[in-house]
Amino acid sequence: TSATGSGIEQDKVQRSVATAFAHLYRMQTDQLHRPSVTEAQLKAAATCDKGSTRVAAQGPGNDWRCVVTWHLPGVEATGQAIYQLDVTPDGRFMADGDGPKEVNGYFLVRTPEGDAPNPLWQFDGNVELLDTTPKG
Repeated sequence: TSATGSGIEQDKVQRSVATAFAHLYRMQTDQLHRPSVTEAQLKAAATCDKGSTRVAAQGPGNDWRCVVTWHLPGVEATGQAIYQLDVTPDGRFMADGDGPKEVNGYFLVRTPEGDAPNPLWQFDGNVELLDTTPKG
């Protein structure tokens, strides 16, 4: 792979963000004492692009933007949240919630350890840089 892409590709970023979001959404549901939901039930997905349509959606940078969608069981409407991403050359990303504020804005949730920021407001994760598809 080229140094510019460094294995950071659109589909890998999308998968990583959706996985992290689903995990944290489930945690937030617990903290807000809402009915439990599994990550599989959420069917979270992310659509990410970089900068503009003229820029290839690959490589590190702070110009990634992702729209995460999910489904709650028994609810017809699809949930949607926007994140700004900063992806480092080693594949680490920092996601910053950009609305709607009820989902990924800054507010406190009550945890057993005390009040803590909404887990969906800002979170870190890693893009799987290695191809995990078996060859052969």
